[in-house]
Amino acid sequence: MRSKEYLVNNGFFSFLATEPVSSIEKAKRNAEIVLQYSTAYPFRVRGKEMLCVYCQEEFTDPNDYRNHIDECHKSFTVNAAFAHCVKAKEYLKVDITNLRCRVCSTPCDTLENMAAHIRDVHGVSQINMDCEIRMHPYRLFSEKWVCALCDKNFATLTQLCRHTTSHYQKFGCDVCGRKYLTSEALKYHTRCSHSGTHMCRKCWTDFPTLELKREHVRISVACWPFCCTICGERFVSGERRQSHLVEVHGQEKKVYECPDCDQIYKSRRPFYNHYTLVHSDNSYKCTYCVLKFSTKKQMEEHRFSHTGKKPFHCNVCSKTFSRRKNLQQHIWIHSETKRFICAVCDKQFAQNVSLKCHLRSYHPEIVSSDPF
Repeated sequence: MRSKEYLVNNGFFSFLATEPVSSIEKAKRNAEIVLQYSTAYPFRVRGKEMLCVYCQEEFTDPNDYRNHIDECHKSFTVNAAFAHCVKAKEYLKVDITNLRCRVCSTPCDTLENMAAHIRDVHGVSQINMDCEIRMHPYRLFSEKWVCALCDKNFATLTQLCRHTTSHYQKFGCDVCGRKYLTSEALKYHTRCSHSGTHMCRKCWTDFPTLELKREHVRISVACWPFCCTICGERFVSGERRQSHLVEVHGQEKKVYECPDCDQIYKSRRPFYNHYTLVHSDNSYKCTYCVLKFSTKKQMEEHRFSHTGKKPFHCNVCSKTFSRRKNLQQHIWIHSETKRFICAVCDKQFAQNVSLKCHLRSYHPEIVSSDPF
């Protein structure tokens, strides 16, 4: 059943509001009203620059960005600010450095105080103070990136944004330590990663073993997670999709540049691991050595190498392993599926390591010309 629509008009602004059907919609409506009534400046981040949510123009100086909004977007559509927030978990970033009411110029220090002012002073009853506002506040100064919540300083805007998000990740996984912005995101993570079964994230089919799930994904093209936005072809990995975009559609090869040290990576995962370990407050340190890890789960599995504990058991042969990844690789020994094929003689192998041993033994010329 769809909700009814009605016009909000108090003599200063008129806009169409929708009676909410969920807490997310209530929170988003709060944000829309605060944006209409205040000098909260919504923005996006692209690399090291601020990006205008209305016209996509880029800025390095927050003062220039605020002037741009005031001069070029006096009349704007609130929905345009949220256009890039396509996922329910996403929040709008807003600059509240000079937060004032657009109706009476009253200054406020927080978005919550501004929402209360709009409701109590200007009679906008559609604001629901029992819900959040669906925006994350920033105070942006030229050549200075300071957290609006704890006053901590950062070298770059990207680093500030990652830190600010960590303030709102209140929902932590008891198993692996990962944190999420919403309880819905945590529930999804728990079902996908810790339910005891192995679920395909595209078709929601549960499988009793990881081997069966991987075989399902391997042969089910519709369940491949990465899709070309140009032609719709699907791929099993982001790297293969990126190669397709470069080779078939002529796009430039994408690289991931660290905004803090200019280190360059060819794919997202090594970049993420580097950033978390080197530049983030959220890394996990081993108590036995100096190594750091991007997740609690990685750190705990690493600690097994110090303690000698092997908690991961093969259900077929009872062999034990200190790392889950090693168990997952071992399981393929018991599988009839042979994923790795020798390019020289077409012999098939269940494990990549077996293929490498085969190449070294029977095709050494391949190994010497293209070492592993």
